[in-house]
Amino acid sequence: MIRLRWFNFDVSRDRKNNPITVVDRILEIAAAMMAVGILILTAVLYTQAPDTVPSHFNAMGEADDWSDKSIYWFMAVVFIVGMIICATAAYNRKMVNLPIRLKEPVFYRQIGLIGRMCRIMTLAMGCIWLAVVLSLSSDFLGIPSWGCAVMFAVSLTLILGTAFFYTLKIWWIGRNCH
Repeated sequence: MIRLRWFNFDVSRDRKNNPITVVDRILEIAAAMMAVGILILTAVLYTQAPDTVPSHFNAMGEADDWSDKSIYWFMAVVFIVGMIICATAAYNRKMVNLPIRLKEPVFYRQIGLIGRMCRIMTLAMGCIWLAVVLSLSSDFLGIPSWGCAVMFAVSLTLILGTAFFYTLKIWWIGRNCH
């Protein structure tokens, strides 16, 4: 057990009666494979990219700011750290701040859903990284900018939809417990 004065990581009570399901393990393996894929794709794109790449786009999808190609590694690190935070939150419900009170009769079911939500969000973070990196690479890969915008919108919708769906589901289960 790790104890910090301002944050308690002890969630051993949560894991005793809430086993991790096969679906949860599949999501974790997929997220680990995605993190490795992010590093591999970053290395490939970095070697193929020109010295300056577009790093910001206006509403019309036209590049209006440029950066050094090292932005690929910066973005990879940022999103992998985000994925690690989401994956860690799947095991520590105290990292997830939902506006819902967990109820004792369905406590383990609710924290199981919190873990599932975090695992799906881990994958969604990787999808957002892919959309961002493809938009940085759209010029030299020949990808239309609207395709990258659609992928980013779908990934963002996945994150928001997952948070909304699981928050409602966790609330509904707690509301209907007897």
